[in-house]
Amino acid sequence: MSSNNVKEEILCTQNLGKEFNGVWVLNGINIDLKKGEVHSIVGENGAGKSTFIKILSGVYAPSEGEIVINGQKVKFNNVRESEQLGIGTVHQEINLIPFFNVMENIFIGIELEKNVMGINILDKKKMAEKAEEVLDILGVELDLNKCIYKLDTSMQRIVQASKLLVYNHDVIIFDEPTTALDHSERRRLLEVIMNLKKQDLGIIFISHNIEEVLEISDRITVFRDGKNMGTMLKEEATLKKIVSKMIGHKSYSDFKRVPVQGKHKVIFEVKDLNTEKLKGINFKIYEGEVIGIAGIMGAGKTEIAKAIFGIDPVESGEFYINGERYEPQPIKSIKRGIALIPEERQEQGLVLNMDVKKNISLAYLDQWSRANVIDLEAEKNNAEKLIEYLKIKTTGPLQIVKYLSGGNQQKVVIGRWLSGDFSLGIFDESTNGIDVKTKEDIYHQIDELAHKGKGIIFISSFLPELINVTDRIIVMKDGKVVGEFDPKRNTEAEIMIAMLGGN
Repeated sequence: MSSNNVKEEILCTQNLGKEFNGVWVLNGINIDLKKGEVHSIVGENGAGKSTFIKILSGVYAPSEGEIVINGQKVKFNNVRESEQLGIGTVHQEINLIPFFNVMENIFIGIELEKNVMGINILDKKKMAEKAEEVLDILGVELDLNKCIYKLDTSMQRIVQASKLLVYNHDVIIFDEPTTALDHSERRRLLEVIMNLKKQDLGIIFISHNIEEVLEISDRITVFRDGKNMGTMLKEEATLKKIVSKMIGHKSYSDFKRVPVQGKHKVIFEVKDLNTEKLKGINFKIYEGEVIGIAGIMGAGKTEIAKAIFGIDPVESGEFYINGERYEPQPIKSIKRGIALIPEERQEQGLVLNMDVKKNISLAYLDQWSRANVIDLEAEKNNAEKLIEYLKIKTTGPLQIVKYLSGGNQQKVVIGRWLSGDFSLGIFDESTNGIDVKTKEDIYHQIDELAHKGKGIIFISSFLPELINVTDRIIVMKDGKVVGEFDPKRNTEAEIMIAMLGGN
């Protein structure tokens, strides 16, 4: 491969921007990609990476700016048109048919045919030859007749990449491809990406794992608040430089938690917790304390919440609430005084076709029951009080919850637990996808609960809010605790470096 090819530009964007309801989530993005190059894009959650990728993939149309491919300005209205112009994406979510084999998944939608006695039939021999050729380019040996569900996650992603090579794409985008992979699977996938680079393809690589980014990139661009904060060559990039550009000097909110003083009782303790994902987790939470759990996507944050509440199976470990040991199971956890606001409120936290009143009363139905019959008036009165207390914007307790905004849906989930009493509250990504005012309301609610003596676990992918809301921050990486920080003493950069794999 000649040096001229390396320098040849395949794709660039000129002043690219995207606006939703008057808010610019992407603004003035100028970025280019060359043949035989891995160009990585990094940034915090909400920095604009996903929006940028969706524009290049044809999911969104840009609100302003241009996309140029091989020197020609282009426009595409959907994913297929983007693919026809040479851009393919290996998404974070596996998009394969589990019970089809490898070859069937590679060629689905572009099957090769041959004519036999005037009838078109599948040319399985030719497809197998082409698939083997693609896998050879990737440096992978794989049984083409093996069903997808029998492959590990890294191999499934490699099959996704194989589909794109059959399409003869010039640009391949990898969106968080190593999330949830173990070390050996990760190594295999990174080697495949480097083999693609040798084929003169342009690779856009999105990852929270800065170690990987520094290893395989030729250039690294940092996004922050929807803007391009600068591009670095691999030789000049360091973890500290990248983190500095990612976080800047922004202040997330005016809310600053004042810690509860003089509380020494242990509310909750976990000893040597091990699950399929988590390894050797130990920590305590004291009365009136808010601890944060930080980590990049796939670090194990949500798995801690699910293990404590009893949703995920536990291989080993001990759990104590108010000094008494318990076996984590959802019903038992509720009775022992544990509340969970789950990460996916619509899928895990709400019954969307039920009204606000019923969603609020679900966790503590025995409070509203007499001889197994629900006292509808008492249930309605409780919902009305919580609607007023939490300032839930709704037509009333009988409104169907799916018609509420995301922030008001989240308040309904919180209201459910305030209907009863709990000692430990777990808030898992509870401010995701909601407006700034509602976030502030949730911060104040957490603070108020702590001042009433409850222990709070606050899980978030967004570091600035963890620093403002918590008393201690536990950092997770690859299912393990890699550090504990005092948000009043440690800087955002120090905590983020631990999250991203530095010392």
